Amino acid sequence: MIDQFPVLSPVYVVVLISTVFSVLCGLIFKDMLEYWVGRWSDNPDSKLVYKTPDLVLAYGLMTAFVTFCIASGLLVFIPIYWFAGTLGALVVIPTALLIWVQLGSMLKLLETKGLEAVDLDLVIESPVQDTPPQSLAEEG
Repeated sequence: MIDQFPVLSPVYVVVLISTVFSVLCGLIFKDMLEYWVGRWSDNPDSKLVYKTPDLVLAYGLMTAFVTFCIASGLLVFIPIYWFAGTLGALVVIPTALLIWVQLGSMLKLLETKGLEAVDLDLVIESPVQDTPPQSLAEEG
């Protein structure tokens, strides 16, 4: 009897490898962004720089690998290469552009109003002041 080793389909290998590379690029992007924000927090009077070529490259590579991961994952269910790739790009690229724009506006808010403006812990911990609603009879 011949023992056969289980062999992964090439599509699953591509999904796994692209997932690993997208996570690694995401970690690199996160670390570089933390570096620039930390450098800005040491000197808040300076300008917060986030559109550096290395950050754009890391974010672009992360987006490319996530697109490749989603497209190859869709290829498992949709065996048409061009359709799975197009659908994956249509899902990932607009989302990545929206996240980049929102990141820019949040970093500009951080630069103009400080850390308190983007600290969600302060918003969650602040007590909500409930005022009883006024009835229409009291207003008139």
